[in-house]
Amino acid sequence: MQMQIFRRAVVGLMVLGLTLSALAILSCGENDESTARQTDTLTGNATLTGAAERPTPVSSSGIGMVELHVSADLASITYTLKYSALTRVTQAHIHVGNENIAGPIIFFLCTNVGLGTSVPVVGGPPLPTPPTCPPDANSTPVSGTLTEANLSKPSATATPGTASTNQGAASFSEAVNQITTGNSYSNVHTVANGGGEIRGQNK
Repeated sequence: MQMQIFRRAVVGLMVLGLTLSALAILSCGENDESTARQTDTLTGNATLTGAAERPTPVSSSGIGMVELHVSADLASITYTLKYSALTRVTQAHIHVGNENIAGPIIFFLCTNVGLGTSVPVVGGPPLPTPPTCPPDANSTPVSGTLTEANLSKPSATATPGTASTNQGAASFSEAVNQITTGNSYSNVHTVANGGGEIRGQNK
């Protein structure tokens, strides 16, 4: 009788041990998945051409590329801009809008028009000065990080004193949503094409 009780106790302990081991393995897997989710980033890329310019396509041999990485906590965007076969580049931005419209600016990627220590925004505080745009092709790529402080709300103006009340995004989270859902584009401007010479949808 005592032997049977002892055997049952041993079996019970073995079952309990196996159950705890299984739970530990599952918990470890969940933690690994959680860590992966925290370090993942959302990525958007754009190929820029003159044919994509709106409202009027531009005949240009220029081409460019933008790569965007949105942080997992959606609090920042790192970017790299490259372009070639362009001359006298003045500035580059991210705008809100689909591929058929010319929309408002929400972020500066670079500027080369001598705005001084800040970018003026009518109806809002000035933006931190973005990196300098390489004026000619085959230059070092432009890279940077965008946060809430870089968001233009309402749209920034590249010319001091020029009114611009178009609003592309009221918050950084809204700007991230516009980018990750494909409703934004990158645009590079030149002296010859002030409205933009090459452009591409961020996807």
